[in-house]
Amino acid sequence: FEKLCSISLSHINVYACLVCGKYFQGRGLKSHAYIHSVQLSHHVFLNLHTLKFYCLPDNYEIIDSSLEDITYVLKPTFTAQHIAHLDKQAKLSRAYDGTTYLPGIVGLNNIKANDYANAVLQALSNVPPLRNYFLEEENYRHIQRPPGDIMFLLVQRFGELMRKLWNPRNFKAHVSPHEMLQAVVLCSKKNFQITKQG
Repeated sequence: FEKLCSISLSHINVYACLVCGKYFQGRGLKSHAYIHSVQLSHHVFLNLHTLKFYCLPDNYEIIDSSLEDITYVLKPTFTAQHIAHLDKQAKLSRAYDGTTYLPGIVGLNNIKANDYANAVLQALSNVPPLRNYFLEEENYRHIQRPPGDIMFLLVQRFGELMRKLWNPRNFKAHVSPHEMLQAVVLCSKKNFQITKQG
């Protein structure tokens, strides 16, 4: 889902609780994440921006290679060589929940009335030149844009969704388009909504 604190609704300095999956802001003594860790004894948190893991309330960084699967699912990366072979090797992948899936042929969650948008996103994700461009974030990461331009958010979110759809190491055989759809709502000034057909 959109990376917002479940209490303050802020997108600044957000941590995911790896026990319950909720998002909280900060990790200082009076922060929402700290309070959550003390009240519920949930101790492992992931900074959703830096992708570093922390133990709260003790507030120390956890460095453990077994956690790399989590960061890869959040931010999958593709090499040029991998992208070049996507259409040549139709290889089934096994999700962590045990289901098998074909990368790129992955379900998108239906959040409210967004099935129409899911169909469009699925079609776009299977147009090879478009897919290949967005699978490599370096292609568009440094595009210069005018100050205050929010439309670049669509580019970022579409790229993130493409990488998640084509990820060969997903946890499940479906992906949430929530962040992409939120960007569409924001950039269209609410002309397109998740809650009604558009």
